[in-house]
Amino acid sequence: MNNSTLKNYFKNEKILYVVALVASIIFSISMASMGITKFYSVLQGGENYNDFPTGGLSAIRIIINGSYLIATVTYIIWLIKKKQIGSSFLEILKYAIPFLALALIAYPQSNDIYMYLHYGAMTLNKINPYLNTSNSFVSAISPFLHWLQTSTYGPVSLFFFSVSALALPISPLLGVYIFKIICVLVHTLNAYLIWRLLTNSETRNFITMAYLINPMLLNEQIANAHLDVLVANTLIVLIGCIYYQRYVFAILAIWVGFLVKTLPIIWLPLVVAFLCKQRRWKDLAASALLSILIIAVITSTFLPTVSAWGSLLNPGVSGATARSFHHMINICLTLLPNVTFETRTNFLSLLKQLTYLSWIGFYTGTLIRSYFRKNDSEINLVSDIGWTTLTLFLFATPWLMPWYSSILLPIAALSINSPNFVLTSLTFCLSPSIILGGGGGKTAISLVTSFISVLPPTILVITRRKKPLFLN
Repeated sequence: MNNSTLKNYFKNEKILYVVALVASIIFSISMASMGITKFYSVLQGGENYNDFPTGGLSAIRIIINGSYLIATVTYIIWLIKKKQIGSSFLEILKYAIPFLALALIAYPQSNDIYMYLHYGAMTLNKINPYLNTSNSFVSAISPFLHWLQTSTYGPVSLFFFSVSALALPISPLLGVYIFKIICVLVHTLNAYLIWRLLTNSETRNFITMAYLINPMLLNEQIANAHLDVLVANTLIVLIGCIYYQRYVFAILAIWVGFLVKTLPIIWLPLVVAFLCKQRRWKDLAASALLSILIIAVITSTFLPTVSAWGSLLNPGVSGATARSFHHMINICLTLLPNVTFETRTNFLSLLKQLTYLSWIGFYTGTLIRSYFRKNDSEINLVSDIGWTTLTLFLFATPWLMPWYSSILLPIAALSINSPNFVLTSLTFCLSPSIILGGGGGKTAISLVTSFISVLPPTILVITRRKKPLFLN
């Protein structure tokens, strides 16, 4: 590479970085402006809207969505260029700090943060949020609540909620940003753990940087402060324990993840089947005793009844749809004049059951195949965890929020030799950025949002890629 080409290369890299940074600044300022304006408006009796001030197009929505889309496009270009940055984690972090700071400044668009703080306040006041609905207790956050139900988040989550809720008597805004600081720290820790686990990979620094500045992770796990960042942490620990054959700790990581959010429990049968095939009877026995102990402690403290355990299954969204194939069909049925509400509800309920049964069939097939697979390995187990999670979200989750798929990225980062999974996961996470918002409405925007959220990754699932990604 001659001097002229080298100068142009670094000039282009600098331009790319500046464009991404400017777009992120606009996004962060706009989110902060919209969010804090809404905060004070709701306190004065204004509308407690879910996503944007209006369901259709608005200036603030165009600015936020446009700047986020630009940041995503520059990120994709950077991925394609495969630019290595730094030789240590601190050098990588130096490039990422501005983006982390901007994600921290941005005020959450989602209302979930208010549920977190409210459940934390209930816990601090010795009110069990698994036995009492959110509207049974009044806090400084009460005017912001949308979901008047018992907590769907595990006891480990309640600890972090409670820490943040300690600031509510001073200011609810302070409570919001304390939780966001926790999210930034955990996200950075997640990237560091990935960097440590990729010690022997030539693309170690590139993958770590790609995870650290991924726009979807910055938006959903830091800007919007979704607790999936905590689930991601337990997942990375789980994968590390699997690779280093610390299987009892792997089971413990699954339980901790489950006590953050319900999802990780679906990984338990896969790990148990793997241990059975490997004849790790001592590890299985220790894991069984550990599981019994955890269940006993949780049942005697936080979840003393069947209904309390059932609240973790999020019954509040049992009949709802958003951003999924189910939602696309729901909107289309709404447009048909002769389809009654009852007919539509019954059809969607049947569709939900069929997709769940289909996924259970896929999951069972994965278990059987893994048990009888020759030369089974820890890498195959991690791949199975990834595919079962991805297919659950893509095909069998009617209420598909845009941050759900963020949990796939730690698996993608640590299974870089599974090119189809990596590409499908990235697509699943980045394609919703074309249109931000919950996507649960019945408008044309919601239909398009659902279409672009699920169709691109579905195409990639159908058309498998053979060539490895990100290899020099």
